[in-house]
Amino acid sequence: MLQILFILTVIIMTSSELSYTDARTNFSIKVEDNITGEDGLCIIVFCVVTIPESVSDPIRTTWFKGDPQNLSVEVSNFNRNIGFLKNKKECSFSINQLVQGKSDGEYRLKLEWGEGNVYIFPQTVNITVKELTQKPTINVPLLTAGEKAEISCKVPGDCLLPLADIVWTGIRPNNTRLGARGVPGRSEHSSIMTFYPKPEHHNTELTCTVTLQGRIRTESTVILKVRHSPVILNSSRCFVWGDELRCMCVSSAVPSPQISWPVLKDSTKHSSAVSVEENISISNISIPGFSKVSATVECVSENLIGATKMELQVHNHAERPQEISYSLSTPWILFTLSFVLNVIFASCLIVIVVRRREKCMKPVDDNHVYMTAMKREESVYETIKMS
Repeated sequence: MLQILFILTVIIMTSSELSYTDARTNFSIKVEDNITGEDGLCIIVFCVVTIPESVSDPIRTTWFKGDPQNLSVEVSNFNRNIGFLKNKKECSFSINQLVQGKSDGEYRLKLEWGEGNVYIFPQTVNITVKELTQKPTINVPLLTAGEKAEISCKVPGDCLLPLADIVWTGIRPNNTRLGARGVPGRSEHSSIMTFYPKPEHHNTELTCTVTLQGRIRTESTVILKVRHSPVILNSSRCFVWGDELRCMCVSSAVPSPQISWPVLKDSTKHSSAVSVEENISISNISIPGFSKVSATVECVSENLIGATKMELQVHNHAERPQEISYSLSTPWILFTLSFVLNVIFASCLIVIVVRRREKCMKPVDDNHVYMTAMKREESVYETIKMS
């Protein structure tokens, strides 16, 4: 299997593969000359060299960037453990945790053997690092309410040792664990969350956020679809209008439920209508000549997951408004009327008190005495004295 993978890889690389043979030394190399990676991820460069018979093992291969006499960067060798002819040797290498602007550049291969023997290939492999565009991959199984489910989030790329932090948001999982699988040199690292779906989780957004190297953030979001058995809503009802029975049954489920009425089996004349909106089914029926006001009517709702039923009490349509008017409107009217009368009485009392207080404090003209200095006129008769 690994040999087939290698052959396919070589075929894919032929368009940009570099093949060089040094006629003087019989050294040759086959390698892709231009590689593009993404920031925070990794790359694997496949390579095979042909060496002359005069070169004996052990042979050390080193990919480097910079001056051969003063290597600035050395990268890790990558060995697929594939058998080659005696004069051929694998020289593949990988770069983990790419950094844009730092990992870019031209890389060359150096061979070392024996006592100080060195050969450096003049050909270079140009590596370009671009911004991260890949997103995490979220795998969601078929979800059923109440049944254990595992959802995985795969880290972008296929690096051996990614520095990744994975966070789930949208749903609180029961637990999480890390997982890894793959072939040598390539692996899938993921976070697996376990939880028990509920009907209310349907259409919930679940987000997986991956942070690479503590600085590069990428995320993916999925909308969960949770299958669950039907639930008949309390808005379902039955009533008699004249001599006609009218019933409505409202049920919610995923997938959408089917509603049936056992009472229709005994009815030869009836009408029915069904409407479905998203995951809610509404069934309306009418049966003429129905006079059992105190009866109940059964509504049955079912889908692939399960079934449920509800007994609906039949109400007299003519009596319901009176009951509702008395039980709901009358107390509120009495309360409001009492409140308004109390406010009016209190307002009148306040006005009377204020007016009386103002009247007591205001001066009255008739109660004041004005004194004027006037000379008293004496009557002439007052001066006559009787002797």
